[in-house]
Amino acid sequence: MVGTIGPLVQGSLPRLRWRLQITALFVTAFLAGAASIFFLLFLLGVTVQVQRLPLSLRRCVATAGLFTLASMDVWARSKGTYCPMGLKRQTPRGLRLQHSMFVVASMWGFDIGLAITTIRVTAATWGAILLTLLGLSGWQTGIAYGLAFAIPITILMWTHRAGRITDAQKPVDAGLAELLNKSLVWQTNSAAILIAGGIMLVCEAFFGAT
Repeated sequence: MVGTIGPLVQGSLPRLRWRLQITALFVTAFLAGAASIFFLLFLLGVTVQVQRLPLSLRRCVATAGLFTLASMDVWARSKGTYCPMGLKRQTPRGLRLQHSMFVVASMWGFDIGLAITTIRVTAATWGAILLTLLGLSGWQTGIAYGLAFAIPITILMWTHRAGRITDAQKPVDAGLAELLNKSLVWQTNSAAILIAGGIMLVCEAFFGAT
């Protein structure tokens, strides 16, 4: 994805204004997708009355879920693969052959922002989804999630060597390969965050308000 949009913001388009517009469209669509999916997940939890369950029970479920997700990150890291949960798809690059890049940037951003529609490198996304479904975090989590991903992606699109990848269907740029190899670091950090979140829930269950 970074290798696909990268050329547009690093000089393939002749005008800086166009590159800025594509970046803005991508980020805005990403944030819209993230906010939408987390709002719907929170609404689903309210509709099925998950929040009426005892807080202690929801904390226990969340703790078990976060530890399980952390183990998935550890497994994925050991196997050199991505998170085993979720759809094994990416936003089609072929869309750029059918639409203008202004439209494609919006479609890519919204699709990736929806989180559950494309492959995930780590399980941290599913941890945020679980907490939202259980009513332990609000729908605003989607905004935080969107910003946490959109800002680094924007920086990568404008600065990383991955932005200079060719039109080949497979990664051929050394910068992109380097970027993908950092999945081990992301998975390690994700596992640590998920475990820390589980420990915090355990502490809240024992020492926090019920």
